[in-house]
Amino acid sequence: MKHECKQMKRATQIKTPIGQAAYSYYSKWMKAHRKMIPAIENFMASKYYTSFIKFAEYAKKVNISNIDAFITMMKEHGFSPTLWRNDQVYSLYVEYVDMRTTPLQQAKTTIDTLFELSDIMECSVTQIFSKLHPNEVMQLFRERRISPWLLLRSKKFKIMLTECTPEQQNMFESLIRPMYWARKFEKNPKIVDLMTIYVDELGI
Repeated sequence: MKHECKQMKRATQIKTPIGQAAYSYYSKWMKAHRKMIPAIENFMASKYYTSFIKFAEYAKKVNISNIDAFITMMKEHGFSPTLWRNDQVYSLYVEYVDMRTTPLQQAKTTIDTLFELSDIMECSVTQIFSKLHPNEVMQLFRERRISPWLLLRSKKFKIMLTECTPEQQNMFESLIRPMYWARKFEKNPKIVDLMTIYVDELGI
């Protein structure tokens, strides 16, 4: 009875947008390993079914911009689907994406986001980090709408960070990996100088 109830639940769940997304991601993962894409019934019986359902929910929540790149990186690093929702794993994906866009492109995206938010919130750009909840900033970072190239040069962000709970601070550290960016800044002093100018002009 328990097995039949489980199968019935999956049969209903697979028809939902999340179920269809999970099957799509599973198929992409199998294809990345050069394996035949299984029938949807085989996916429903797979030991990874629940992991991919949870990942589909996670991908929607954090708004992963490039699923194909994410799955490719997971395959290259040998990460099991059970780990795909881990913040440290996600931060590696963010770095993977960063390597494919220039600092100036990331800065432009960040600046556009800040001005868009200032319009929505009816405040100046200088007030953004005092208006946003830390969880909202984390989400913007996850979506890569705000880049560490500017974020980690911002005094207003650092003030917000000091006012976060220890749990929130740990989440930011896990996502951003400050030591990684400290090394990146050290290797690119001219870019850091330019980002500092942008931050000063924005008043953040």
